Amino acid sequence: MDPLASLVDWIALYGVLGLFAAGLAERFVPALPSHGMLVAIGMAVVGDSWSLLTAFIMTTSGSVLASVALFLVVRAVGQGVPAKLLYGAGRLMGLSSLRIDRTLAAFRGRETSLSLMAQMIPAVRLIAPLAAALLRLNAWRFATGTLLGVALWNGVFITVGYTAVQWNPDLNASALAIKFLLLVLALEMSSVLIWRLVGRIDRCRIDSEKRAC
Repeated sequence: MDPLASLVDWIALYGVLGLFAAGLAERFVPALPSHGMLVAIGMAVVGDSWSLLTAFIMTTSGSVLASVALFLVVRAVGQGVPAKLLYGAGRLMGLSSLRIDRTLAAFRGRETSLSLMAQMIPAVRLIAPLAAALLRLNAWRFATGTLLGVALWNGVFITVGYTAVQWNPDLNASALAIKFLLLVLALEMSSVLIWRLVGRIDRCRIDSEKRAC
């Protein structure tokens, strides 16, 4: 059984509009596995359901439009409601209040780069528009960072699906998506650990230099 392949069959019924709708939906339906859907869409390219470029452009456009629209709507509501919405959505996706607070702190002063990086982290990528709206970040910088991040995320997973099915036409989309997500999570955890280790070494070096003075 391959539920992702069945989902893509439904998307294919609506052609490019189905791809655009899929991009929109993955921002508002936490239960919809974005990475898995994109892998399956990439696999469907080989079956001539759509071209690789069309799949990339339409899913990216839908996702970015949904993110920016959510950002603008939430920011227009005011501060109180976005905060409740942010922490409530975070709890539904298994994010602690502490992690959300750290995400908010990281956004300050680095709108474009953090908006890009947020799109590389499962779950966090979905609450990024809420966090950005709560902090009233610059809309253009948020949109630019989100566009770059979504383009990278979508491009990687669609390409993985496209490449994998060329090597093995009988691949199960759902199984492939799970394996690749585990790889992404492992790489992200390794990056965080390395980042913290480097930061700790730098702090020790600075402390040593201060003591020497």
